[in-house]
Amino acid sequence: HRHIIYCRETIQQQLTELVIDTVPGYNSLMVYYHFQLTSTAALKSRLRQILQQNRLTGIDNSKDTVLEIPVYYGEQAGWDLPWVAQQTSLSQPRVIALHQQQTYRAYALGFTPGFCYLGSLARQLQLPRRSTPRTLVPKGAVAIAGLQTAVYPNASPGGWHILGQTPMPMYTIAAGEFHPFITPGQQVRFKAIDAKTYAEMSGELVQEGK
Repeated sequence: HRHIIYCRETIQQQLTELVIDTVPGYNSLMVYYHFQLTSTAALKSRLRQILQQNRLTGIDNSKDTVLEIPVYYGEQAGWDLPWVAQQTSLSQPRVIALHQQQTYRAYALGFTPGFCYLGSLARQLQLPRRSTPRTLVPKGAVAIAGLQTAVYPNASPGGWHILGQTPMPMYTIAAGEFHPFITPGQQVRFKAIDAKTYAEMSGELVQEGK
């Protein structure tokens, strides 16, 4: 993934006049380009050159700033916390501790604007998605599924297990442009906060069924 991000940055720098946008995934990179300015064959040739030049190169982001996301893991916020603890044979405090102790890599944006897939989750917390997705998951829900964790940027349907909620917005819109809080390649950690701090930061907690 470091190689993909490095190639993405090189493509954006060297092919500025041709490339409209690039979208990284776990093991892929989609390139949108101005087809009227070049042929597919010519673009492929230039992309191959960039890939070969960067084949053995990655980005050492170990010194990059780690984004910290505050999370209230309390009973009212962590809708699935008791169930996750039961399924993993762990105490609820241990589930919270394991979720916080990882430094996650941001791999891809998808599903809904601002939703960033973060990995990898501690082995003890890895569970399949819910057998029946919820029709409504609250904005700011911090959830897990499989090897991944993520924050729901808006209220939406969802099938992941909710451990808590964050008051931090996952995107901003300025001058008509969308800016996600987390972008692929960044590092992310979660930090527990109490109910008082959550209320001071956002003012409202969404309880299940309300």
